[in-house]
Amino acid sequence: MKNTVLILNGAGLADFSGYDKKAYGELTLEGIRGDCHRLCEELGLDLDFRQTDDQDELFRWIAKDSADFGGVIINPVGYSSSASESGELYRSALKMVAHLKRPVIEVRIANIYRHVSEFRQPLHEPEGNMGFICGFGRPGYLLAIKAIAKKLDQQIAT
Repeated sequence: MKNTVLILNGAGLADFSGYDKKAYGELTLEGIRGDCHRLCEELGLDLDFRQTDDQDELFRWIAKDSADFGGVIINPVGYSSSASESGELYRSALKMVAHLKRPVIEVRIANIYRHVSEFRQPLHEPEGNMGFICGFGRPGYLLAIKAIAKKLDQQIAT
């Protein structure tokens, strides 16, 4: 599965009604999944696309399933909040993935720097191969897939 991208979406991403349609366009999880699937096909990658409202399930996916994939894209929504207990679990799981030397990119649909301060902390692990994209809406996922494809190509070349 090293040629497979794992995309994980946290709580609330089954319903995009709270997002500003003028800023981010028409958003649906199925639309995002379709865009991601088409791009992965073009790039010769497989896709495993998931969404859960259960923070324990998201944690398990990050901690246990990430090792089986070439790259991971995560939209944790509020799970990365530094003020929450689930934020600590989230960061612990990311540290595990960071040591696997797999590309991991956190994607946020909205610009998190415009929101409440507790949600302003993107993932970070200095030892890992991690990135962060926010504020681009649906295209943020596609940017993340392209970045992972590039990283995977570089790994093959070395």
